[in-house]
Amino acid sequence: MSAPSSRPVVVIGIGLFCPAGIGAEGAVGGRPGEVPGFRAQAYVADRKSLKLMSQAVKLGVSAARLAVSDAGGDEVLAAVPAGRRGMYVGATPQTGEAQDLRPALEAATGDDGGFDLQRFAGDGVRLIHPLWLVKGLSNNVLGFASAIHDLQGTNSSYCDGEEGGWTALAEGAAAVAEGRADLVLAGGADALLGAEPLLGGRRCGEAAAFVLFAPADRAAGIPWDASVRDRLDPDEASLGFLGAATWPVAYARHLLAAR
Repeated sequence: MSAPSSRPVVVIGIGLFCPAGIGAEGAVGGRPGEVPGFRAQAYVADRKSLKLMSQAVKLGVSAARLAVSDAGGDEVLAAVPAGRRGMYVGATPQTGEAQDLRPALEAATGDDGGFDLQRFAGDGVRLIHPLWLVKGLSNNVLGFASAIHDLQGTNSSYCDGEEGGWTALAEGAAAVAEGRADLVLAGGADALLGAEPLLGGRRCGEAAAFVLFAPADRAAGIPWDASVRDRLDPDEASLGFLGAATWPVAYARHLLAAR
């Protein structure tokens, strides 16, 4: 079997959310923690779907939207058949958000402050949203974003920790280079605030970054070069540990700083 032919790949859109800021504001500086000024409602049109998203998913879907907008908007996608539009995502499986359990826990807590398992089973469980745990599935960013942007082509979601984001970038670029797709959203998202005790006190942050890849013979953009990883700085001291978003954020910051 002959090796697949390869074509040059460029980045035509960038979406960045990190503790340093949103878009170009997030290219330099920062401090571990939340994304300043982030409101998912500004990027996700369907408000009902927000109730089914964890913070990491909200960030990832929003970063994908920003990358599309940066490339010129939905018109750019519409110029390519849905089956030739793909998505590759790095994400970490997460539990449902703690506040979703509060009503159930309160219902199972007696006047003395003690937890009653029978009350939890009888009165508390019915107060838990049936999709509480589903909100944290690692492929939710892929699912929501691909539906929003009608990405029906090649796709994959990687949940192998910090490396997941880089794998998504490399595999997304390869899909375009090998002709398996003509547009690919690739990147990663994670929200690790509150996980510090589980990581030995390591300072954490929340973030997402996506780029829109296209073949260089069809669009003008910033050339993709896999060797760029050797020149990237994840800057954990300034941003905190970002999990699967680590390398996509570093790549997006690198691209935005060079603009």
